[in-house]
Amino acid sequence: MSAAMVAAMKAWRQPSWKPLADGSLQTGALRELALAYPSLRIAIGHFGMVTRPDWEEQIRLARLPNVSVESGGITWLFNEEYYPYPSAVRAILRARDICGMDKLMWGSDYPRTMTAITYRMSWDFIDKSPLLTEEEKALLFHGNAAEFYRFGTLPDLPVIHHMAE
Repeated sequence: MSAAMVAAMKAWRQPSWKPLADGSLQTGALRELALAYPSLRIAIGHFGMVTRPDWEEQIRLARLPNVSVESGGITWLFNEEYYPYPSAVRAILRARDICGMDKLMWGSDYPRTMTAITYRMSWDFIDKSPLLTEEEKALLFHGNAAEFYRFGTLPDLPVIHHMAE
């Protein structure tokens, strides 16, 4: 076992999640960990910190069978651009080209983002984009997460409206 693998295992003991450093700084160690423990499911958060240098290195990890990427916070990272976040959509398309749409999961990062971005905005920028197919949207919004988190049959829930919508 390499020194990088031992360091990664020590760093990942408690709590059950740890933030991944921006860019490619820790991708080698995480790759070793994912390969050594193929039954461990790993979700790369915040779309690999897409606005930082070398973000694509984190997305490339999702080429491994037990690694996926979630997009929570992507609207916050492109907030200067504001709705409908065309650069965020382009980043999703780039990630799709790197690892496949079946490895990408939607996330809102809500309520943390509610001071500038509504939950609806974090959904609609994808839902209303003509650059993604309906099949890709279905995978991104729920299909991939259902498989990754091993959800069984989920009940249909009513929409709950609130003041920040």
